[in-house]
Amino acid sequence: MIEVAQLTKQFGNLKAVDNLSFKAQPGRVTGFLGPNGAGKTTTLRSALALIRPNTGQVTFGGRTYSQIKQPARHVGVTLEASSFHPGRSGLNHLLTLAPGIGVKKARCLQLLEQVGLSNAINKRVGEYSMGMRGRLALAGAMLGDPEFLMFDEPTNGLDPEGIVWVRQLLRSLAGEGRTVLISSHLLGEVENTVDDVVVITHGRLVHASSLEDMRRLAVPRTLVRPADPAAFAQLAAASGWQVPDAQGGHFTIEGPEAAAIGQAAFAAGLELHQLATLRQGLEQLYFAMTEGSKPR
Repeated sequence: MIEVAQLTKQFGNLKAVDNLSFKAQPGRVTGFLGPNGAGKTTTLRSALALIRPNTGQVTFGGRTYSQIKQPARHVGVTLEASSFHPGRSGLNHLLTLAPGIGVKKARCLQLLEQVGLSNAINKRVGEYSMGMRGRLALAGAMLGDPEFLMFDEPTNGLDPEGIVWVRQLLRSLAGEGRTVLISSHLLGEVENTVDDVVVITHGRLVHASSLEDMRRLAVPRTLVRPADPAAFAQLAAASGWQVPDAQGGHFTIEGPEAAAIGQAAFAAGLELHQLATLRQGLEQLYFAMTEGSKPR
């Protein structure tokens, strides 16, 4: 388990992280979410002892990063996909990391194949695309076969096929019992990947739950196109339905499910030409949280 406990980091007058606490559980992918500048990178850098927090700590299985012997064999991290020597090949990049981690060339070759770079192992990293550099960063993070993984924006720069591949990789790593924490500034990018979500803004925790529990906060919205808009408007008013949008003979209703609306319309003898549930995007809920407003 990765545990962030009462973490605070202040730079001058700016409190980048403010008494932040949350946990990432083994066997699950946790999405660490927040807009740019929310404090995600500061939290990750504090976890790796790259910066010293004012208070609090981050532990991996009960130990801080500084307390772990050969930390790269236990904690795999990607912070930036641009921290490579442009003149080195992908293989040589991993070979420079291998001695400090205690792995051999075979492990480097295995990971390059796993991340889809087996055809570019001798190509200079300076000639890699952004997506290829992201794949190489993931290979470097997994080099020591760690049980804790923290990936910063792992789908950044990837094409749709690459994004699907990353999702499968993360799910596979979690399926092996590893603790996987991924940061992103957009929930929509990780919605199909994560099990749990942690949302921060201005360095403070605003939400932490399973993805399913977060989905329950979303208000159902239903699109209705009645044959008689005026009569349906009367039914909606009498039923107390919230109708934030009604134009062109179409109604968007918040709250009741489509089945309940259809049943009420049938009982009232109203003909409906269209009845469809519009799932409120988690992204909308996420934006409401990070803007500081209470989700409806």
